[in-house]
Amino acid sequence: MDSAFTFLEALPEQIAFDIFSKLDHLGEFPEMSSPLLVRFPHLDGFRQLICKRRIRIIYEYDEFDRTVYILTIKACRQLLPSARDLKRDLSLEE
Repeated sequence: MDSAFTFLEALPEQIAFDIFSKLDHLGEFPEMSSPLLVRFPHLDGFRQLICKRRIRIIYEYDEFDRTVYILTIKACRQLLPSARDLKRDLSLEE
């Protein structure tokens, strides 16, 4: 998560505000975005939310706990991390 905050701090204030606004909606409607499985079978269980057509927020939604885990925030042009990397980052936060 530290890398997500670092990424957000480097953005212009308005774009960071837009991302936080999207994250607020995500808290209310965690299944509003598309599963990554559709285009990236190796990322089953993860979802992505695109902000301003430039920023990708990858997260996991635990339906049992009704909890959203933000795994990474990256520019859309960056390569997607592997499922293993995302799970490792999630386990480090717990």
